[in-house]
Amino acid sequence: MIPRKLKVLFIAITLFFSTASLFAVEEYVSKIYKNIDLIFVAKSGTDLNKILSENIQDRYYYLIENYTEKKIRRLIINNDYDFAMEAIVIVIENNLDNEQAVEMYAVISEAYEAQQAYEAQEELKRQQELARIEAEKEKKRASVDKEYIAASKSQGGSVYVAGKETKLTSYHWKAMLALGDISFMADSAAGLKNFHYGNALDIRYEYIMPKIIIGADLLASWNYLPFTDEDNKDYVSMFGDIEAFPKVALPVAKNVFLRAGFAGLIAGKADDASDNVQLKVLDTLYSPAIGIKIEKLKIGSSELDFGIDWYLGSLYTSNLNFAMGGYLNMALPYAELEKVKLTFNLGLRDKLFLKSSGIENRANVVLSIGVENVSK
Repeated sequence: MIPRKLKVLFIAITLFFSTASLFAVEEYVSKIYKNIDLIFVAKSGTDLNKILSENIQDRYYYLIENYTEKKIRRLIINNDYDFAMEAIVIVIENNLDNEQAVEMYAVISEAYEAQQAYEAQEELKRQQELARIEAEKEKKRASVDKEYIAASKSQGGSVYVAGKETKLTSYHWKAMLALGDISFMADSAAGLKNFHYGNALDIRYEYIMPKIIIGADLLASWNYLPFTDEDNKDYVSMFGDIEAFPKVALPVAKNVFLRAGFAGLIAGKADDASDNVQLKVLDTLYSPAIGIKIEKLKIGSSELDFGIDWYLGSLYTSNLNFAMGGYLNMALPYAELEKVKLTFNLGLRDKLFLKSSGIENRANVVLSIGVENVSK
């Protein structure tokens, strides 16, 4: 009969070796698990196939296989179907009898196709949005090319530059309506001095291109109300101007316009005017004209325009040796809206005629309200 103490010692030794064997197995499998973890982080199908094929005859292969399938399910949860598909195929190729892996393959394949269809649809939307954005950029670029000056860079491409005077639009217009046009007519030979009241409309337009500015000036004034005694026969009943001037400015001086056009300088003498007035005061003159004009000179917040014209009609009109005109306008802004600016304008106009019988002068002081499109 075996003593009781010896039995206890035998059982302890048996349990020791069994536990050591169990720990050895767990340590071995755990090491493979860690390698599989690293393989799934690196997403290396080659390494996964290697570790499975090397251990396929191992008694604990089913544990390795189950752990691999667990990692694949984690990929599915994270919507990482690319490596999940590759990994499940490797599992099946190493064990064709794994029905669970085959079922998992079917699930992954269906989800993978759905994901590809979704990604293809999202990519199509992305490409359409990129095309829309590019079309919008091209539209804006065309507008910039039109409204700004493009300076080419030596490395290629363009830089868009805008000086202080660059306009927000490619054109500028301004209209001035005279609320009061006070005129003074004097003729040295006839001894004539008349004052008149009238109205005037002055319209200006410029179109700005990269290398040139073109435009036109239109003026219509009518001084119809003379300030004179009814018994005074030495006066002119009315006079006025009609002018149409196309104009051009070159880049070297964008504020300086050369202009050439046509002018009608109108004078109407009273029916009962004296013979002295009838003979001496110049009749209506229709004449081509050339001139120079300087516009939009900044004086603080105000803008100054001035210029002179030569009326070529003096070359073919009897009793007229030379005719010229001068003008000046100061624009004072008082309101600026979103698209237009309102100004108060104080202007001077003068027509000078050198005649063989003396000098005739027609001067106007003009007070007007102006409206123009906004520019910077």
